[in-house]
This record gives sequence, structure tokens and C-alpha cells, in this order.
Amino acid sequence: MKRCNSFISCLCKEGKIDTARKVFDKISKQDIGLWTTMISGYIKCGMIKEARKLFDRVDAEKNVVIWTAMNGLSEEALKMFNKMQADDWLKPNTGTFVTVLGACSDLAGLIEGQQIHQLISKTIFQENTYVVSALINMYSKCGELRTARKMFDDGLLSQRDLISWNGMIAAYAHHGCGKEAINLFNEMQDLGFQANDVTFVGLLTACSHAGLVEEGLKYFNELLKSRSIQVREEHYACLVDLCGRAGRLREAFDIIERLGEDSSISVWGALLAGCNVHGNEIMGKLVAKEILQIEPENAGTYLSLSNMYASIGKWKEAANVRMKMKDKGIKKQPGCSWIEVGNTVQIFVVGDKSHSQFELLGDLLLDLHNKMRKAGDMPDDDALVGMQFL
Repeated sequence: MKRCNSFISCLCKEGKIDTARKVFDKISKQDIGLWTTMISGYIKCGMIKEARKLFDRVDAEKNVVIWTAMNGLSEEALKMFNKMQADDWLKPNTGTFVTVLGACSDLAGLIEGQQIHQLISKTIFQENTYVVSALINMYSKCGELRTARKMFDDGLLSQRDLISWNGMIAAYAHHGCGKEAINLFNEMQDLGFQANDVTFVGLLTACSHAGLVEEGLKYFNELLKSRSIQVREEHYACLVDLCGRAGRLREAFDIIERLGEDSSISVWGALLAGCNVHGNEIMGKLVAKEILQIEPENAGTYLSLSNMYASIGKWKEAANVRMKMKDKGIKKQPGCSWIEVGNTVQIFVVGDKSHSQFELLGDLLLDLHNKMRKAGDMPDDDALVGMQFL
């Protein structure tokens, strides 16, 4: 069954959706995984009607499971959720609300998230800790940190569990509010809640983003001394990122060397980011080499190396790295951002000139760029590259 699932998935990715459907129909015993793969394939190809028809054939007890699994498609899943609600063909459960709120977080869809919040407030799930944590995460990712904290504070103390505390600490980490995260961590401990591995990922991330190096090192040492918490790859990546952002690249490198063969791409990637920020060419080349030995077609590594060369004025070397990417056929997904104006989402993609107000936005950005220069704020090379979508 796994082979069939993989085969159908490959066909869908290649755009051979009709062939995938023929294979799907010939399988006598179709499990939830197969249904999910086929429906997801239709959605990825923009064939929403076909996805809906196939979904309608699923047993009622299975449809929530399948829909929840498809939620990683964010925009498509959000559209399908709205259609399901309008037609009353889905009875949401905890997993449904958690994943659809995750889609809102990915898309920074505050209005959609607020609408779903209103829906949740009319159900028994309004006091579910998983759902509340998903709401906190959604409001945080959409820039509404005060609302996220209000939701956390409004919850009864007796209903708070470690998931809620971790969610709020992660929200502070996302916004670089290191001191607030530390204060909340201390409050959590004072009330008798025992931190776990997720707590420390959020705490170390908060320290890293806020530049609280000594505090971060202190909490990492506490983690090492703890016998009840296993130190994971994410913790070391946070520690390396903490030192790398602060320019303490030698310390970060020593940490990875002590890890030895256990060092992963995420850990090396955190150090490469630090080398990029601080223009450390020698260490950056060494780190990039290590990453490419593990993952030869890692586009992000090539781009970080190219940007590092550009930041120190080595344009020839930067161009050579880009040329290697081209020769190897390695491409990176183009950068994309969006804002919501007047209930309309405006999407901007690097290199795309199809926006209806392309020329007006170009003039506006150029004007802002000139004002920055006059004010003495010189944009870095990455900022200039970012203007290329216009």
C-alpha cells in the first residue's frame, strides 16, 4: 500500500493527475493515506471540484481525518474549510481547528483566523488547550501579540497546562521578546510547572532573537544538567544561532565540533547564517562545504555563500557561486510576501512584474531607498536584491 501511495504521489507531483486517478481507482483496498494523497493531488493541481467530488465519497467518520491531513496545503485547505462550513459537510474536531488555525498562521490570515475564532467560541473546543494554543500561535504569527497574551491570561489558571505555557513562550520568541519570555518561564516554574524540551527550544530561541547571549548560555547549561529532558538537535541549533548572531562564531564552531558526527544540517546552517551576517569568509566557506557534503543540492547554502561574498564586496566570487547553482540546475523557490489591504491580499514575488500597480510600487520603493540614503541608513545587499521583484 505504501508503494501505491508513493506512486500516486509522484504522478500528482508530475502533473499526471489523470493517470494517478486511474491507478487510484484500480486499487481495491484504499486506505485513508491513499484517499488523502489523491484529494491533495487534485487540490495542488487547482482541481477543487474534483477534490470535492472525491471527498464526498469518503465515509463520514473518515472525512475529518483526511481533511485534517490535507491542511498542510494552507491556502487550498483554508478555501476547502470555508466551503465545507458553507455546505455543512464537515463537523470539525480538535485536529481540524488546530490545523486550520495553522494554515491561517502560515498565510498571516488574521481576518480568517478571527472568523474561525468566532466559530470556536460557539463550540466545546473553546476551552481545549490544544485549540487555545493554536489560537495563541495564530494571533502571534499575525502580529497580534497583545491579543495572544490576553488569550493566555484570560484562561483559567486551572486550565493551563504545559502546552499553553510553551505556546506563549514561543509567541514571545517569534517576536524577539526575550525578557518577556524569560519572565513567563520564571512564572511558570514558580507555579510548579516542569519545563520540557519544547519549553527550552522556545526559551533559547527567544534569547537568540533578543541578543541575550549570557541568559541563553545559562539556560542551555540548565538543560544539560536536567536528567528528565533529552537535549535535542533543535537545542544545539538554537545555541549555535545564539552565538552566531552575537558574532561569537568561534564558540559556535567549537560547539559543533564537540557534537562530532551528531551535528546536523540545521546546526551547520545556523552557523552559516552567522558567518553571513558577520562576513566571515574563511569560516563560511568551511561551513558551506560541510553542509554540501551532507546535502549537495541545498539551494539555501549556495545563496548564503553568495550573499556572504557580496556583503564583503567580493562580487566575482558571489557570481561564481550563482553560476555553480545554474550549472547544477539548482533552483530556490522565489521569495514571496503578501499584505492584506481592504480585504484583498496583495502578493509580491521576487522577479514577478505582473502586479497591476508594478510601476507605482517601483517608484515608491525607489523614493524610500533614496530617503534612506539621505538619512544615512545604507541598505545592505540583501535589501537591494529584495527590490528586484519590481
